[in-house]
Amino acid sequence: MAPIWIDEAGFLKLLREGVARSNDMIALITDYHGGPVTTEYMLTSDIARELIHQNHEVHVEYLNRRMVNGMTMRRSGPPVPKFGSRRTDVAVLKDQIIPRAIVEVKIGVKTLRGILEDLEKITDTIGAMKPQYAVNVWGAAVFQVHIAGGPRRYTEQHLRDAVEQVERTLQTQLKAYASLKNGFQFSFHPLQSDDAGIVPQELEPDGDGMAWGRHGHATRNYAVLIQSTELQPGPARTFEDLKALSRS
Repeated sequence: MAPIWIDEAGFLKLLREGVARSNDMIALITDYHGGPVTTEYMLTSDIARELIHQNHEVHVEYLNRRMVNGMTMRRSGPPVPKFGSRRTDVAVLKDQIIPRAIVEVKIGVKTLRGILEDLEKITDTIGAMKPQYAVNVWGAAVFQVHIAGGPRRYTEQHLRDAVEQVERTLQTQLKAYASLKNGFQFSFHPLQSDDAGIVPQELEPDGDGMAWGRHGHATRNYAVLIQSTELQPGPARTFEDLKALSRS
């Protein structure tokens, strides 16, 4: 069941535009050679800025326990985790109380281990909500993969092959992880066009010929989207239904 506030394509567009803000800045400061973001906060702030620009209510470093509040927290099932001081990088809310999106950001990722803690935090938080709230929340683990060029990896095809191998590994590991997570569905999405972020080693004029310049790189951004698949309770029709719904 797709969230009411925005569909998958719309949510991915917001994430892509946010990531593009960071990539554009890196391009400017590297004379359009590009490269990795070296701090997660840059991506975090640019994703938040894009969401704000599109008129969404956005909070950065937001306490998860404030999303799982007296209104949204479920009252049955397994014990609700104690969130303590755990925070979400970017949270989208409605009316400062109803969660709409939970976005975590990581850099330097090569395997699912790099975002495993984020996936657990997101599923723990959404899973602690009543179904009628949980099904309306997007979870997103946004992350950057960077592969440096070098003597054995200097052409565009070398770098493309390397980053595609990382993609395949991530997708295989995500499929295995998802099989153990009842009540959620996961999907893997590149956040750039197919050829973006892949830069071969430069060739520069050197007297009468050409010489190798700066090493290339493959720097790509992705998102794992997460949705609850718990069914939303239907409208209560009897007094007993109302009592049951209030305990859910």
